[in-house]
Amino acid sequence: MNLKILLRCILCTIAFSFTGELFSQNLLDTSTWTVGSGNVAGFNISGTANKNIRELGTNHNNDEVVLWKAVPDSNNNLDGGWESDYITINNSNTYRLSVWIKKTNSNDGYTYFGTHSITGGTQNVTGLNGNFSPYPFFWYGDLPELNRWYLLVGFVHDKNHLSTINEGKIYDGVTGEAVLTITDFKFNSNATTLMHRAYLHSDSNIYDRQYFWNPRIDRVDGGEIPINDLLSISQNPKLLFTYDNAGNQKQRFYCAVQGCSIPDPPVGRAANETLESIEELIEVEDLSDEIKVTLYPNPTSGLVQISLNNPSAISFSHDVNIYNNVGILVNTISSGSKTELKIDLTNLSSGTYLVHIHLSNGTSITKQIIKN
Repeated sequence: MNLKILLRCILCTIAFSFTGELFSQNLLDTSTWTVGSGNVAGFNISGTANKNIRELGTNHNNDEVVLWKAVPDSNNNLDGGWESDYITINNSNTYRLSVWIKKTNSNDGYTYFGTHSITGGTQNVTGLNGNFSPYPFFWYGDLPELNRWYLLVGFVHDKNHLSTINEGKIYDGVTGEAVLTITDFKFNSNATTLMHRAYLHSDSNIYDRQYFWNPRIDRVDGGEIPINDLLSISQNPKLLFTYDNAGNQKQRFYCAVQGCSIPDPPVGRAANETLESIEELIEVEDLSDEIKVTLYPNPTSGLVQISLNNPSAISFSHDVNIYNNVGILVNTISSGSKTELKIDLTNLSSGTYLVHIHLSNGTSITKQIIKN
């Protein structure tokens, strides 16, 4: 294992806030994830060794990491994944379990994410209502979309926990939004251990793959890594503020893609470029009086036609990027050298989006669109 990957794996277990504050350590040791197959220290495979491959790949941020890959066949129901070794816990504390998962090719089979706390053959976690739960799965089923990373987060609460509201979520690895609420559990007074389990089950499609990354168990004590840091989406975005002559803010432009051009501000005070996050709805104007881009229909329920007003001289160039109302890139469409383009927002949730377009003359235009 090369030094770069080893250091990255070690850093997966310890994280810092932007101010340098040390967060609690991951109670699972993923530094054992070396390229290869089969069991590694701390992780016991689900299925055979040839269904459990560890290889270099990229996570949701395109960082090179070691991924655990489930490779199904048609012989049995255990198609890759793991049950971790048990860790010692205090049943008066709450613990958060998490893992990144991506499924490719088809929705055959089921993705499982769960836990166990067994002593002497007895399960020591219950539902939030106190009912016995022999198979405590936070969630199982099909992820919302194929070929997309999701962060799965589940909670096992302390033995005295009274609320019956589930706090566990599945988060979209592109938008960072919570897309599903999943099931929480709590300890009984006999619980002393806890384990992490995630796997692919009953998948008979030999071309399917399921990828796992960065499994964690964190004690929830105020020092745990915040969910936003676990997501780590669109860090250091580029945000441009522009103003009119009276000093009124006219534009806030977000750019998170390498090579994305920052548009010239409207006439008025000079733009102030900074590194921040967008917390409000972004309002934009056309950035050119000569070049007009038409989006129709707007509002839309799905398909949108983008047209240029001067097709003989100017065309689209590079990709068309779509951002949500908090400035996160949600889709990229290859534009080629066309003068008309169709984009499909059907799979996006209702709301306001920004469509950022690069043109062949070197300028760029950002348009606002509303999805019903």
